[in-house]
Amino acid sequence: MIRWILAVALLAGCTATPKPQEASAPDGLRQATACDASPTQDEVLAFKAPKANRPYRISLMEVSLAGYYYQANVYGAQQAAKDAGVELTTVAGQGYASPALQVSQVDSVLARNPDAIILFPSDINGSVPVVDKAKAKGIPVVVMSTQLASTDTAASVIQDDYTLGKIGADQLAQAAPQGGEGIVIAGPANATWSLRRVAGFEDQLKAKYPNLKIVASPTQPVDPAQGLKDFTNAAQANPGIKWVYSVYYYQLLPESIPAQFKGIPFITTGYEPTAIKSLQNGSLTATTSVQNVKLGYITLARTVSVLNGEKPPVTTCLPAPALAKADIGSPTANADLYPEGFTVSASQ
Repeated sequence: MIRWILAVALLAGCTATPKPQEASAPDGLRQATACDASPTQDEVLAFKAPKANRPYRISLMEVSLAGYYYQANVYGAQQAAKDAGVELTTVAGQGYASPALQVSQVDSVLARNPDAIILFPSDINGSVPVVDKAKAKGIPVVVMSTQLASTDTAASVIQDDYTLGKIGADQLAQAAPQGGEGIVIAGPANATWSLRRVAGFEDQLKAKYPNLKIVASPTQPVDPAQGLKDFTNAAQANPGIKWVYSVYYYQLLPESIPAQFKGIPFITTGYEPTAIKSLQNGSLTATTSVQNVKLGYITLARTVSVLNGEKPPVTTCLPAPALAKADIGSPTANADLYPEGFTVSASQ
């Protein structure tokens, strides 16, 4: 059993670079995803999984169980499995699965003869062989959360990380209309999701908010201790910063920043119990929903549709609602949360 509160300890197992790199995104990541379906938030909240034609066996390959977001994905998928009447099993990495581990894991998954696989890709290119192996056995793969460079998937349900970065820039501009210099906590240096969020944020500042200047964008694993170290180093070199943007809540906990920077606008993505506390005490200015639970629910539902012989949209892009203190307790905010006491276990 892995509880979300252990996220920091497990994710800290990722390798950190001794000296933070500066984030940069290839040009190919600097564009929004082409979506075949873009439901509204009201449609997301009202979405119900279809009934399965028979009790299918579906395997969910999560990239990790170390973190609220990933565990919420599983909770959503489990709820959809109950509604649809199917069997769901979950496998995941210890800490964060590498592409090589996912390619290895799929062999044991396929040995159980599932009717379909849901894949949270570890890497946009490195996880492609998972699909290739499944295709060779006639097993459809539905992608969840982030992009995969394969044309052989049955469907995908994602949020567009480039758009998430642009939304973060809009939130920052509203919180800091006077402009000024700031620091971007850029996340994993080679992860598609973090690179795309940084790219969207940078491009939106350049296009619409030239008075907001990035003076440092160190990269780090999903480890708040490393995030704080990187922030402290960058802030010492740039003591006049007026804002901070973090690609994900757990990259840098808002309460942890040095006292002289408390009160400056702090923008991030991700809504979960600890983020709620940060919004309440004012250390976090605003965040954006990454559809913690609904991603898992809708992806499982799309998988059932595929197995029922239907043709769901190739790429479903979920909305990214902006959330502030005033939104705490709203239906949109509450939809990101799983019940207190819920735990996740991975099948072996």
